[in-house]
Amino acid sequence: MRFFITLSFKGSSYCGWQIQPDQPSVQEEVERALTIFLGEKCEVTGAGRTDAGVNAINYVAHFDSDNPLPFQDIARLIYKINAILTSDIVVHNIYQVDPMAHARFDAVNRTYNYFIHTRKDPFLDQYSYYFPYPVNIDKMNEAAMFLIGEKDFTSMAKLHSDAKTNICTVTDAFWAAGSPVGVSPLSPTAFTGVTSACYGQRIDNSDTFCFTISANRFLRNMVRAIVGSLLEVGRGKHEPEWITEILQQKDRCSAGSSVPAHPLFLTKIEYPDRRLDWVRNF
Repeated sequence: MRFFITLSFKGSSYCGWQIQPDQPSVQEEVERALTIFLGEKCEVTGAGRTDAGVNAINYVAHFDSDNPLPFQDIARLIYKINAILTSDIVVHNIYQVDPMAHARFDAVNRTYNYFIHTRKDPFLDQYSYYFPYPVNIDKMNEAAMFLIGEKDFTSMAKLHSDAKTNICTVTDAFWAAGSPVGVSPLSPTAFTGVTSACYGQRIDNSDTFCFTISANRFLRNMVRAIVGSLLEVGRGKHEPEWITEILQQKDRCSAGSSVPAHPLFLTKIEYPDRRLDWVRNF
């Protein structure tokens, strides 16, 4: 039987989702917890990599099990697994899916949020990037529009990665007033789109901002390079059209510097409904 598991994690203590030699990973911790509780070797496949230090909300993974008994009481199962997991990882749900469903290959869209603040604030530093300069959000949103569509993001990707293609289709990219404070970063209902990232603030009166970007796939370091480039536009170093020039050059050196990882959240992963129909005959 195949099961999907949804979880959230704080990424500061991990090299990312994927297991890496001699480094702590979220995947390794989740596999350890499931193996202990189920009493069988459990391998977990995630929806994709996350960079070191990046957070995730409602991250999706799948695993297989031949033993149906523990899954007859999902609430107890989740409670027990969370008791085994470290404090910076929490499981929200486990449910049976189509045996061919795949957490990574079936995902059709992913959304990230990145938070910045332009006025020093000791309560924001854990999940937001302090950028001590005035920024023009209108210019940054104009620049973000040049990211929309199917494009080659070589200029925004980590060098020497093992990606087979750097083509990604971005469906949404915009800035809005928003702050990570006020919503628990590990809440399963947090950041479900711009309405939860914004708290009724006017952009022109705000000093905390949230960048939202959705695409069918993302390259390593891609979002952080995009945010760094958009911030250069916001400071007035470049005009919005510079983003188009960056993409055309297909050279990482042509883009802005990558911003830190800790304010970045993977917040949504979408799947076709046909793959996620619950199987109730445990």
